[in-house]
Amino acid sequence: MSDNSMTPRQAAVVLVAAMPIGVSVQQLEEYGIEATTEQAQAITQEVLSLNLFWIFAAIEAHIPQKYQPALSELIVGAIEAGWGTTIPVGSVSWTAYLNEWQERRRRYKRLVEEGVSPLAVSAEAATLMEENHLVREAERRNLLTLLIDFVPVDSYGQLLEDVG
Repeated sequence: MSDNSMTPRQAAVVLVAAMPIGVSVQQLEEYGIEATTEQAQAITQEVLSLNLFWIFAAIEAHIPQKYQPALSELIVGAIEAGWGTTIPVGSVSWTAYLNEWQERRRRYKRLVEEGVSPLAVSAEAATLMEENHLVREAERRNLLTLLIDFVPVDSYGQLLEDVG
C-alpha cells in the first residue's frame, strides 16, 4: 500500500463525489435540450446509470477482487441514501431504478465486450433516451455533449489508482 492509498470506504466517497448527480432543466437548456422537470429527472436516472456502469467497470479493472464487493456496496449505499433527496429522480422508487440499472448495465457491458468505445456506449444511452422520448432526435448531438461532460469515464479509473 502506498502512502497515498485509500481504503474502499474512502474510494467510495471519492467516486461518489466525482459523479455528477442530477441534471436540471436549466442545465439541459444550456446544452440546447428542452425538457420538462419530469424529463430532466428521467435523464438524471439515465446519466446516473451510465456513471454507475463506468464506475463499476473501473472498480473491476483497478481494484483487487477482495475489495470489490465492499466498494460496490458502499457506492450503491451512498446512491440509495441520496435517492430522491440529493438525486432528483421524481417518483421513481429505488427498487424500480435498480432493476432498470441492472438492465442498462448488461446492455452497456455487452457493447464494451464487443469492443466499442466509451463514446459509443454514450451514443447507446442517447438512443435509449431518444426512444423513451426524453429528448428529440434533433437534440441528440447536444445530448452526447452533455454525456461527455456529465460522465467522466477517465476520471474513475484515475481515482482508483491508489486504492489498496
